[in-house]
Amino acid sequence: MSFRNILLTCGWSAVLLIGAPSAVFGQKDKPTPTRKPTYERFTMVRTRNIFDPDRQANAPITGPKPVVTTAADFAALTGTLVTADKMLAFFSGSRPEFSKVLSVHGEIAGATLTQITPNAIVIERAGKTTTVAVGQTVPLDASSAPTSAPAPAASAPVSTAPASTDPSSPSKEAIIRRMMEKRQQELK
Repeated sequence: MSFRNILLTCGWSAVLLIGAPSAVFGQKDKPTPTRKPTYERFTMVRTRNIFDPDRQANAPITGPKPVVTTAADFAALTGTLVTADKMLAFFSGSRPEFSKVLSVHGEIAGATLTQITPNAIVIERAGKTTTVAVGQTVPLDASSAPTSAPAPAASAPVSTAPASTDPSSPSKEAIIRRMMEKRQQELK
């Protein structure tokens, strides 16, 4: 007997029976889980994490990565801007809250800027004033003194060699001329 014949014979009651057999035959609904699935259940995502720059193919699942901490916290004065209209001090540091641009009366590392000059700033902390030159760190407490800022992270070496003056190397005009000739040949 086809489904259409069952519908014609039994009417909509058959559809209701097919749609909800557990309610009709006294079966209890399965309890819904009360906890949400955690990240640990998703092993495929954990092993193939596309957002992890250190991922490896079929890497075993390990615990959380250790947090890399810097040797010491610092807030370094990287520069100043003094014009007739405004005076600004530029800072970078080991924490995001230390990387900012401030004007006079701004606060950094618990100290207040009281003066900005072209080569230095003057800060006040606990009634004690300290002068910090460009390239030095802002003391993080009242008992320490400014020190040289740590070297920035290593980056790609910058070439300071002048452009090649080798007579065998083609000039810019020669390269452009050859490219134009090649394009003309492609269009033919």
